Amino acid sequence: MRQAAGLRFLDFCAEEADAAKVIERFLEVINLFGFEVSAGGAWVGVGGTRVHRFYFNNWPSDWLELYLANGFFEIDPIIMETRRRMAPFLWSEIGDARSFTVEGRVVLEAAKAYGWSEVMGIPIHGPAGYQGLVSLASLNSVSMSKTERALLHTMALAVHDRAHASIGLDESTRPPIHLTPREAECMRWVIAGKTDAEIGIILGIATATAHYHVEQVKKKAGTRSRSEAVALLVLAGTV
Repeated sequence: MRQAAGLRFLDFCAEEADAAKVIERFLEVINLFGFEVSAGGAWVGVGGTRVHRFYFNNWPSDWLELYLANGFFEIDPIIMETRRRMAPFLWSEIGDARSFTVEGRVVLEAAKAYGWSEVMGIPIHGPAGYQGLVSLASLNSVSMSKTERALLHTMALAVHDRAHASIGLDESTRPPIHLTPREAECMRWVIAGKTDAEIGIILGIATATAHYHVEQVKKKAGTRSRSEAVALLVLAGTV
């Protein structure tokens, strides 16, 4: 019954143009797998330039208010795990994961106190630093076969892609960072770990000149640190 419903959902997702209806059907079908609620969203950028949003979310209103009021998004271990994993995972499988920091355990304790029993995280990675997540949660224990787990993975990817295409959260909205040839040269050496003085020697320019070029790149990228600027340039494929 579960597998048949999941396959029917994939057919429905392929044929239905209305993203809201696809999301509604997805939230209905996951109940058959033991998950009462789900949230899907994404974030792009790094550091101070990072933006995130939910595409859909049917968490209970009191849990959502608690989650947002306490800034759990920035320290949630499920999100931390999503950033470093490719395959779906269960909360119960990563109890000793390295991303469960002191701050992260605050989120876990709050989740346990609320009554959450199991969470499934499905990571999604895309171009230009795009990272998405579909999470499924239950107040009761959940069991599933490997086939059902793979089917949930496929369903989550399908609903995420449909929601993303409809609602949108894309790095393309950020203006491209155009570098001069000399700025690009300097930043390639910054990536290699060279100091301004070392870059000056390598390129045959004054240390102050090398520093000036790096500072100009930071201004163009809208960042305060060269490491953030480097991250944005690498994600954009500029250097």
